[in-house]
Amino acid sequence: MKRVNAFCTAAPEKASVDCDTLVYCGSGDVRGSVKRYVMFEDGICGDAYLSDMCDETALEGFCDYLAATKARAVVRAAYDIREAGVIEARYKLSPIMLLHKLGVLDLCTIAGGVCLDNDDLDLMAQVGVPLVLTPTASAGYGHGFAPVCAAVRRGIRVGVGTFDGKYNASASLAYELEFLRLTTNAEMSDENALSSEVLKRIAAYEI
Repeated sequence: MKRVNAFCTAAPEKASVDCDTLVYCGSGDVRGSVKRYVMFEDGICGDAYLSDMCDETALEGFCDYLAATKARAVVRAAYDIREAGVIEARYKLSPIMLLHKLGVLDLCTIAGGVCLDNDDLDLMAQVGVPLVLTPTASAGYGHGFAPVCAAVRRGIRVGVGTFDGKYNASASLAYELEFLRLTTNAEMSDENALSSEVLKRIAAYEI
């Protein structure tokens, strides 16, 4: 079974051991056949990663860059209630709706996604926007749990990433997937909330 670590920001050498494909977001030299998204704040030429939507200047430059180049991007969005609240207070929109209004949502992959609501998920499904979950980081930092079952039901492409590895020191994709399975069972009050087949597809980043 193919296994894709779809969002990693730390220890790429360690993270690549446990997967077939690694998507790395950040700065520095990364060797091997790793798909890399460069931190937008560092200046970029190619695909970009925006770590937070709350910096208005960075967000404006980021969206201008995507609109001009049609580059692909990973955006850490709706990842906790603080970030979602700041965007709501400032723009009267959710982070997903704001990216859509700015005309770049179709170029983005959303990472985190704890605060996605039904309207956000419906729009992501309509536009074809992937969602990458960070189960241990979302739980460990106290952000919560992303609505994975609701995303799967809508046909959204869902993957898993190890993010910064703070709560997954070995950067193990297997650990992320097992953590996702157990926490989703708890959230949904269902011992089999995510079937083994669905988990395989999430691991392969096929949903």
